[in-house]
Amino acid sequence: MLETLRKKARKSNMWRIVLSVIGIGIMMAVTKFAVLDVITGPTKMDITAAPETYEGKYVTIDAEYFLYDYIEHTTTTTSKSGSKSTRTDGYSYLAFQSVPQEGSTDSVWYFYSIYFDKKHQDELSAKIDKTYEYLNDEAGTVNPPEPVKVTGTWNKMDSQTERYFQKVIGEIGIQETDLDKFYFYELNTQKIGGVSTTLFWVLTGASAILLLFAILSAVGLFSSAYMKSLQQYLQKNPTVSMQEIEEDFNCAHLISSDVWIGKKWTIYMQGNKAYILTNSDLIWGYYYSRTGRYSVSEMRLFTKDKTQHGISLSEKNTQEALKIYVDEQAQMVIGYSKDLEKMYNKDFNGFLELRYNPVMRAL
Repeated sequence: MLETLRKKARKSNMWRIVLSVIGIGIMMAVTKFAVLDVITGPTKMDITAAPETYEGKYVTIDAEYFLYDYIEHTTTTTSKSGSKSTRTDGYSYLAFQSVPQEGSTDSVWYFYSIYFDKKHQDELSAKIDKTYEYLNDEAGTVNPPEPVKVTGTWNKMDSQTERYFQKVIGEIGIQETDLDKFYFYELNTQKIGGVSTTLFWVLTGASAILLLFAILSAVGLFSSAYMKSLQQYLQKNPTVSMQEIEEDFNCAHLISSDVWIGKKWTIYMQGNKAYILTNSDLIWGYYYSRTGRYSVSEMRLFTKDKTQHGISLSEKNTQEALKIYVDEQAQMVIGYSKDLEKMYNKDFNGFLELRYNPVMRAL
């Protein structure tokens, strides 16, 4: 018996490990494994390097100058009545870095885009004003604006963003030269690994849970945790021996591949653990199913202490099991009705008098 249950538990643990690893792999792939960049910290950008060097990476830069909030990003929602509402999510800002040329008084300006959530609008509007105040200062008395430390994902602009980017640069009157470099890339502060920051942390958290689940399942491959319920049962029932349970198990009816109904005990696997019920304690059993998002198909068993046990089984296998209980456990009420449920909940003693008490008195 124990070897059979151990093999069942190991198989369940193996499947848990495999499915957990697959789930982690999928979620990490969705985020382009950006969690590795987050763990090690964002890469410090060298704005003079080729922009494709950092494509798709989690980076940080001290953004110096902001010129214009050239794109307003919005989301439009249509209600059931057909009315529409629009909210502003954030803005794309035209920004540039100024890098002095070695051996020259000139500086190279590197233009690129940064996306910020709308909550930063007032702060960045002030930065734009500071930028123009500094650039228009002919007396040289105005200090440059304080850089803003920006962290996010560096990605190539989509065609629409690039079109707006070129348009606003043209309106400002800037042309690309050796001293004015255009990077058609955007640093998105609301994305990590190509997904929103919120979704990234949700997926990363879920991956961490799956990793822990896989580790615990791996430990379960070599532990006796699968028989914890049996050990607890023996502690509560010192007059019962493991040998008696094994003898009953060896003669038990096998239902599906995970339920054994013996004369004295019912043993079943639920996931990677084995459970045991004393048949003489059972008072009611029936098949229960629910369809939809959270579908259920199980045999429900109830004991004299009003404890409910749900064993995952198909309707066919449940009916097979219930027939065995009808033939071998006369004290059980088999089948469901609303009247039975009402009596069980409102008049438990009356429910026991239907079959359980009369059979027990006759023994």
